[in-house]
Amino acid sequence: MDDISLLEKRQDRLDAVVEKLTDIQSDLNKMIAVHEQRLNQTERQMNTLEDVVEKRREESDVKLKDVYDTMRTEDKKILDELKNMREEASKQHTALSERFNKMEKILWTYMGGFSVVVFIITYAPHIIKLIK
Repeated sequence: MDDISLLEKRQDRLDAVVEKLTDIQSDLNKMIAVHEQRLNQTERQMNTLEDVVEKRREESDVKLKDVYDTMRTEDKKILDELKNMREEASKQHTALSERFNKMEKILWTYMGGFSVVVFIITYAPHIIKLIK
């Protein structure tokens, strides 16, 4: 009988071990389910974050393109304005140069005429003597 009682004790112990293993398995299943849920939630959050980051990158690209387009447009406007200013300055320079040349011709004409008048006034008595 000793063997039977020993077997019964071992059977009881095995039953207790099986019961504890079942409890542990149940607890492990719960823990795995919780971790799986957390992993799924984290994965969804990561996907959402990736989408948000991608949207921001695309928005940044569009805004940067707009900035570069605006810069190119403004640069072109500035260069066109500088070209117009250069052309206007050239026209003004040409006009002033022509005007200065006319004034210089008039001045030399008056100077020549004044020199002739001074010459005539200075040598008038000698000229009158020669004519008489």
